[in-house]
Amino acid sequence: MGGGEVEFDIGVTRIFRCPVCQVDTPHSIKGHRGEMYGVVCTNCGCGAVVSEIDLRIYQLKWEEELQAILDSLIEQPLGLDDD
Repeated sequence: MGGGEVEFDIGVTRIFRCPVCQVDTPHSIKGHRGEMYGVVCTNCGCGAVVSEIDLRIYQLKWEEELQAILDSLIEQPLGLDDD
């Protein structure tokens, strides 16, 4: 293994849309060969083979959505007295 950034080590979980159960859920990285990764869904337990670029794109999209949700909560905190 060369140097550089390795975000998808074996055992790490990353959010991904499961091709079997169709849920955005953590997937555990089980192995990789070149640019392809074997992942297992923590929801249904099914495995899939996905490319590194697909994992990276999905991770960035998920992080952007999460940041937008957090930003909206900061701008307009949830209040119980709004009724």
